[in-house]
Amino acid sequence: MEYLVIALIMFLGAFLQGLTGFGSGLIAVSLLVLYLPLTTITPTLSIVNLLMATYLSWVLRRHIHLTQWRWLLVTGVLGTLVGNLLLAHVNLVGLQVGMALLVMSVAICFWFGVQWQLANTPRLQGTTGLLAGFSNGALTLGGPPVVLFLTSHRLARDSFRATLAVFFWVLALTNVISFSVQQRYEVSQLPILLALLAGMGIGTALGHQVSRYLSESLFRRITLVLVFSAGAMALFSAWQSS
Repeated sequence: MEYLVIALIMFLGAFLQGLTGFGSGLIAVSLLVLYLPLTTITPTLSIVNLLMATYLSWVLRRHIHLTQWRWLLVTGVLGTLVGNLLLAHVNLVGLQVGMALLVMSVAICFWFGVQWQLANTPRLQGTTGLLAGFSNGALTLGGPPVVLFLTSHRLARDSFRATLAVFFWVLALTNVISFSVQQRYEVSQLPILLALLAGMGIGTALGHQVSRYLSESLFRRITLVLVFSAGAMALFSAWQSS
């Protein structure tokens, strides 16, 4: 029964990811901690996220423009590695609170139409990639910075989802390699991994299909609600840790 619940939780998170291009961690991590330790969740979810991003990158491949976002991808890897390193040595609660409040504030501004057009320059891409990668590696809040950056450019729905899929693929691959080097994977995790993969496969495919029926305006509002929710959950997590 526990494996069925784990698969269902992953199904819900993957459906959200397939629908919008991000957000699986909002559901998956929040609910899986009720059944599994974080030491198991983090490495196994990295494998699941890698495969999920691979699938979405493939089905959205026509909308991927790697050269346009290369600095975002490169600095995302660097930021993730720095975040992983600092996570083991520095108390980042204060930084998590600041990041959560910033993300929530920007999401509210975008919701009410207060928005600015950010230039797509290597410097801004690099800054966003570092921030998102660092948040991913250290604060488990990697999605919102890059989501808000792409939202400011008003990308079409499929281009938005495709760019996120590639970005999260790069970050997930970085995490999997990092955890492998740290020898964080164990044979005992295999049944849990299989349950997660079962839920991920069905949920991602279904979410991708449903996404086709969303209007651009509804898609944008769902995205901003998820970003705000991610910030609120990170704020709550920081409060519990303090």
